[in-house]
Amino acid sequence: MQFLILCLKRRPLSFGREGFTLIELILVILLLGIIGAMGGELISTAFKGFSDTDARMELFEEGKMALMRMEREIHHMVPNAIDNPDSATISFGMIDAQALRGVFGGFERVDNDTIHDIGNTVLATGSLISIYNTSWAEFSSTNVGIRQIYGTTAAGGNMNLHKAILGGEAAISRYYPITKAVRYHLNGSVLSRTETSVTTVSDFATVLTTAPSYPLLSHITDFSFSYSPATLTRNALVRINFTLQNNENSLNFHKELQVRNVP
Repeated sequence: MQFLILCLKRRPLSFGREGFTLIELILVILLLGIIGAMGGELISTAFKGFSDTDARMELFEEGKMALMRMEREIHHMVPNAIDNPDSATISFGMIDAQALRGVFGGFERVDNDTIHDIGNTVLATGSLISIYNTSWAEFSSTNVGIRQIYGTTAAGGNMNLHKAILGGEAAISRYYPITKAVRYHLNGSVLSRTETSVTTVSDFATVLTTAPSYPLLSHITDFSFSYSPATLTRNALVRINFTLQNNENSLNFHKELQVRNVP
């Protein structure tokens, strides 16, 4: 560069004076080419870094939104009403938090098919509630002698149920209003979500596997669900692990979600 400046100072191009030599022109062109190549490489590297950062941010936002959706729903899962048959699938019942001031109600048993809400909550007639549910089978079974879902035939301080309460007393007498069941399932590189309404007799567990679903998360290269039931010392846990990849960029996600209000 200094050589180029000296040349320009020594031989200004004007009429009546000596111009540049061929050697000087070649050297100037060569120097400009080197400088241009270096500058182009720097610009290319900067643009690639920007593109990679943008792609990673897109992956991060996609994974974050999916985790937030799953976290919100799993936190409002009906206790013990969960099916995790393999690492690619998880199904569970959802608490209708809008039906109560909280996510569960406390009750006293009046007789075999009547309970009294100790908080004087008034549910609408025809509401569905889960009582003494201890497994996915008791939540989803179509056998009325097993299924722990009860329809309210009359609501108020005392709620009359459509059948006698199954099983014995629980240490904590809680009921959970419910409306739907949700299923997350990995198919290839796409995680899909399905939901269906719950009734006292419908085979919604089968419907969850056949009903239309919509994609929640894509670009997945590795994924797993795992479920650990509650113990005397901790709540139940749902663990979610997945990796998102877009071209050369990849991000790992891990989340441990506690299932609240396990009886």
